[in-house]
Amino acid sequence: MPRRTECLALVSPTPGVARELVVHRYGEPGARPKIYLQAALHADEWPGLMALHHLLPHLDAADAAGAIRGEVVVVPYANPLGMDHRVGGTISGRFAYDGSGNYNRDWPDFAPLVAERLNGPLSGNAEADVERVRATLREVVAELPARTPVMQLRQALVSLSVDADAILDLHCDGESELHLYANQRRAETATGLAEDLGIEVVLLEEEAGGGAFDTAPVELWWKLAELGVDGAAGLPVACFGATVELRGKTDISDALGARDAAGLLRFLVRMGAVDASAGEAAGPAPRAEVTAYRLDAVDTINAPIAGLYAISHPLGTHVEKGETVAVLIDPAKPPGANRIEVASGQTGRLFAINEHHLVQPGDRIAKVAGAEPLSYRKPGKLLED
Repeated sequence: MPRRTECLALVSPTPGVARELVVHRYGEPGARPKIYLQAALHADEWPGLMALHHLLPHLDAADAAGAIRGEVVVVPYANPLGMDHRVGGTISGRFAYDGSGNYNRDWPDFAPLVAERLNGPLSGNAEADVERVRATLREVVAELPARTPVMQLRQALVSLSVDADAILDLHCDGESELHLYANQRRAETATGLAEDLGIEVVLLEEEAGGGAFDTAPVELWWKLAELGVDGAAGLPVACFGATVELRGKTDISDALGARDAAGLLRFLVRMGAVDASAGEAAGPAPRAEVTAYRLDAVDTINAPIAGLYAISHPLGTHVEKGETVAVLIDPAKPPGANRIEVASGQTGRLFAINEHHLVQPGDRIAKVAGAEPLSYRKPGKLLED
């Protein structure tokens, strides 16, 4: 059936201002698999906007050819509130101005809410139980508070996505290689997505913490058993969620957007939402040597003092533990005492750096992904703010 485009009205923050969330829907409502894609939840991260801009014509063509088998929901911009957070000509976009914090943190933990609402034990029939949990989940989401603009936006986004088979939340880092975050329990799906997009760095967690958008609908599927729901131990992890980091903030072009869109189309084919015939428009996947790293084995290298840093190696470089990755310049110190070498605490791949080179003490400078878990990286506290 033809694409349906909806404009969901959001509450006005002030008289004379109107906001809306645009949603494109493909396929029959309720068809499986359901795939949900959104961009710019962090409203200062824009490569995903370009990727979805180039994906939509592929989906229109697939729809015209009758090649949409599942349901595909695309939200081309997920955060019209944050896109308006402009100070001195710069869009901050990461934190809500109402004091509620990071737009990609503290999303609801659905498991206790669903466990409380389920009436009686699960049946043991995995397919029937998955549908029952999803139906209960939709009821829970419908009752989430929506008193403020941020609450309403959050409720709208989870209503669109929470019962999906796969959720792709498109972000970017400051300056970085392509990489993605996903849960260890769906490592195979994460690797397939990485192959489709040409991503070489996959970061897997067992418990990231922080309540990112894409994690709660995934964690629900094993947390129900942990909460003692009878029969929940047999539930599959029926949702795959990934935060996809599309390089750095300035890596925006038609060429990159078209490449990323082709990768997303390949993933839709892989998941069975789009016929392989329509996926031929994407062409072959780029060659990528995918390596999965534990998220607790990623060293986040921080600035010891305030100053201006210069990175010592190109992105993608293999560095050794103790090797200098950046030089921090303190212009307030006299010559000879104004340069500090900052070393990696991990042997591995330098894959991301801070786009802001004038840093304060404690600011992240770089990330290095390695093989050995780091003692200071604690489960449940693995995400930066």
